Amino acid sequence: MASFDRFIETRWAYAALAAMVFILSLPGLIAMPVMDRDEGRFAEASSEMLETGDFVVIRYHDDLRNKKPVGIHWLQSATVAAISSAEARDIGAFRLPSLLGAMLAAIATLWAGTALFNRRAAFIAGVLIGACLLLTTEAHIAKTDAAQCGFLTLGLAALARMRQSGGASNSMGVLFWVTLSIGVLLKGVIAPMVMGFTVLGLLIWERKDGRWNADWAKPLLYWPGLSLFCIMTIPWYIAVQIATQGEFLFEAAAVDLGQKIVSAAEGHKGLPGQHLAALPILFWPSTLLLVPGVWLAISKLIAMRKNGAADKGALVWDSREARSWRFLAVWAVPAWIVFEIAPTKLFHYTLPMYPALALMAGAAADAWFRSEEWTKGRWISFGLFIAVSILIAALASPWVLASLRADAAADFGPQLAERVAFGWTQAWNGTGIALWPTFLIILAAGGTAYAYWKKLPLGVLAGIVACSVVGGVGYRAVVLPNQSWILSTEASLSALKELCALPEGTAAWQKSGCEGRAPKIIRAISFAEPSLVFELGNKITLPPVSTPVIPPIAEDNRPAWLINVGDEEGRKALGELEKAAAAADRCIRYARRYAFNYSNGDPSILVAAVVEPAGCPSSAPPPELRDSPEEEDSELEN
Repeated sequence: MASFDRFIETRWAYAALAAMVFILSLPGLIAMPVMDRDEGRFAEASSEMLETGDFVVIRYHDDLRNKKPVGIHWLQSATVAAISSAEARDIGAFRLPSLLGAMLAAIATLWAGTALFNRRAAFIAGVLIGACLLLTTEAHIAKTDAAQCGFLTLGLAALARMRQSGGASNSMGVLFWVTLSIGVLLKGVIAPMVMGFTVLGLLIWERKDGRWNADWAKPLLYWPGLSLFCIMTIPWYIAVQIATQGEFLFEAAAVDLGQKIVSAAEGHKGLPGQHLAALPILFWPSTLLLVPGVWLAISKLIAMRKNGAADKGALVWDSREARSWRFLAVWAVPAWIVFEIAPTKLFHYTLPMYPALALMAGAAADAWFRSEEWTKGRWISFGLFIAVSILIAALASPWVLASLRADAAADFGPQLAERVAFGWTQAWNGTGIALWPTFLIILAAGGTAYAYWKKLPLGVLAGIVACSVVGGVGYRAVVLPNQSWILSTEASLSALKELCALPEGTAAWQKSGCEGRAPKIIRAISFAEPSLVFELGNKITLPPVSTPVIPPIAEDNRPAWLINVGDEEGRKALGELEKAAAAADRCIRYARRYAFNYSNGDPSILVAAVVEPAGCPSSAPPPELRDSPEEEDSELEN
């Protein structure tokens, strides 16, 4: 322990946390395909900014996207311009701001913890937030949440240091306003809500004898901080309002935010308490220390309040420790309650409060390290950790994956279910992954549980990191990228590649190895997932165009379509296309794939169709839609 304590006192502790988050999140950043639907939309809008040079108005496939502010698009555009290009469609470059935001969240948690508790508690908290499932997942998704969590945690760390200085640190006031401005540019009202609740909650809670105890908050009125907030935030909102003729704020507030407050937007409905119920899973493997941390926070606040009520113990309520626990309580609780009440439920909404929970857990772990006694909440947390570990290990097992595939295949109907399930199973078995992810997760969780049982502090921390490494690599680099049956965009690109029908000039076309004539554009019908739009950029047209029209050969001599014939509109469109090709005496070539579209829960029969410039080799009608390679394998086996 002595060498551990010496190390965490150095500045290398910050570098160690950053490196840990980088390693834990890197597998997903590299291996995971573009995710639907938010990641595809954010990345495509950022790429269109780079392509058009318009960094004010946010567009998605030439339509205005008046939902979220511009901050994440600026960050993504900067990283893509620095290490890649919009044309390369390298999703890893778009994910870098999220990765950096997650690294900042862990570092800022350590910085905040040193103002609230001791260095050991602060470092443990940094490990816990950096290793937790939700943050390491958001770190490889190209959207706002990880970046927002990083800047918001940094701002609240500045607020904690402001309190520690008793209001003498104007620089912390400036940093608070700068991070608040970035938060507003990233996700609108979320940062003001969380940070505002924290400040207001402290002012109300610490009010005495009708008087406000607000000396510590004076740096918030320091004019350079307020000025920087206005300079950084207001100009873009004015510019985008002018450029969109007043549409941005109306749609962002009334349509996007308003629907989430009033009703369950986009079907994301949930009951109050859902975020709390998901916490043991999303905080895993740091769940092992979560309950003791929350338990300690509640017991400390109650005990200090009781002692402070007596004349002799008045100083207890005003001590640094009491102020620290109050700070964490108002950071975590008020905003959490808002998200629990709001009808729209998405699990990442509560991420900005996770660093406060990590700090509680870090303080509890530090108390254990010092006293070698672990009391309140120990076995509850242990039970939750074991249960979640078993769940995560089981979900990666071949038996659970086979059951999920069978359930999804059943949605294709009795005539296709067995054939589709067989093709999906063959694809999975071909990877050779088998039980390895499940085995390694059980091994890491078992070792961590043993260290916890034997009260080995450093073994527990190492085990938590090991669980996060094994779980992250297992799912993000091995299991999920190889679930071809849920990757509808990958299936679409595979079908188009089979026909050498990827649009000319796209990154996918350049990687395909196809030579000769390529379609100018892909015409999508009944399928418009943002991940496919990102992959093809401006070389794809989207619904509502549902009636195929074959363009003249001079305009596009190999026009191509991607049609979801699992939908009635798609089946009708394919029939119309066949008639149009027959009338023009031109041949159609097909490729078909089956995929379960996880973003909307629908089975998709994706047909790539390319119309050749000449007729079929014989006078016979165009060939019927032939089986996909997976189906051919199935027929050979049978």
